[in-house]
Amino acid sequence: MSRIQVDRELVRKVADLAQLSLSDSEIGLYQERLSKVLSYVEQLDSVHESLGQDWRPDIARGTLESSTPERPDVVVVSLPVEEAMRQAPARIGTAFQVPRIIE
Repeated sequence: MSRIQVDRELVRKVADLAQLSLSDSEIGLYQERLSKVLSYVEQLDSVHESLGQDWRPDIARGTLESSTPERPDVVVVSLPVEEAMRQAPARIGTAFQVPRIIE
């Protein structure tokens, strides 16, 4: 089991942060599920520790090239604001205006 003690109060706090209303039976269900998730995450932490600091997935597969190639950071000139915003359907000053999704 997890080193973190998942009790009903912790589940209530997490539910409050997520703005969820849970019944007593749901609190019990999520208490068990949250314990299992934390236990699994702790297992993943121990795997990382056993691999050492030099471990990389591309080297572990026996290839020298990374599947995500690394490149140097290069400063480039960006588009002028007016050109970048030309096809924006709506804008506020120099920013794109998007529909509100949180009420």
